[in-house]
Amino acid sequence: MKNPAPPRGSALVFAMIVVLALTAVGVALIRFTSRELAGATAGRQNDALVACAEAGRQLLLSQFRAVGIAPTSLQALNVALDAAGQTRVLGGHVGANVQVQQVQVLPGGSFGTSANSVRDLSNIIPGAGALGGTPYRIVVHCQDRGDPADPASGRQLEIEFGVKFGL
Repeated sequence: MKNPAPPRGSALVFAMIVVLALTAVGVALIRFTSRELAGATAGRQNDALVACAEAGRQLLLSQFRAVGIAPTSLQALNVALDAAGQTRVLGGHVGANVQVQQVQVLPGGSFGTSANSVRDLSNIIPGAGALGGTPYRIVVHCQDRGDPADPASGRQLEIEFGVKFGL
């Protein structure tokens, strides 16, 4: 009786399959972590832009309190928020010239209720309804890592909001 031939090379094929599977898992892990890192970086940059634009909003509102200056005649914002000047708060729309009018007067009934409409009085101080001020539309935006001479460069985020100011 003849002895059957011993199996040869199956261990090598099995080892190559295991190495190939481990390589595929390793590549998948590297791609996943690089995408997660890119997403986290984008989220951090977005959070920084939101904070910058909110700082611009607060800065412009703080200038409303200047005595004797009409809000529509405030100097256009162009303020660097860091020492290197890479993050700036600007007045006006994204990609527009800094000297655009950043504060505009709106018609009296632009937002809120008018005197002739039905109102909810549950959170209103009696007698204070005559106060209200003039409605304004305010536009500020933040530019991050952009060229100060080029308003369309860098990452940008705009905030446009309305406010009633005055008595």
